[in-house]
Amino acid sequence: MLVQNKGKYVRHAAGVMLVPGANQLSPTDWKKFSAHPLIKELVEDEEIVAHESAKTTKDLNANEAIELVKDTFSLSLLEEWKATEKRSTVLAAITEQSNLIVNGSGEETE
Repeated sequence: MLVQNKGKYVRHAAGVMLVPGANQLSPTDWKKFSAHPLIKELVEDEEIVAHESAKTTKDLNANEAIELVKDTFSLSLLEEWKATEKRSTVLAAITEQSNLIVNGSGEETE
């Protein structure tokens, strides 16, 4: 499942770590992590959002997918999504975010 850490900090609880942006977690890890009292508050404040039925961006609506992509800093995760995504707007967001990570800007370099 996809879990989005919208905060600026790495979050640790119950042996699980979430980096800022998108994270892949097993349902078991999410259950342990989200049961922690401090994490419960972050979930209630929507700083941490679980997309429980989503495994990739194609399982989200386009706006949610784009928001998640713009908050993702894992090139491997972005490449994985790019391989399965069909929507042009989401693909453009993935390309822009990948270029931002690699080149420091949203534009391709030659």
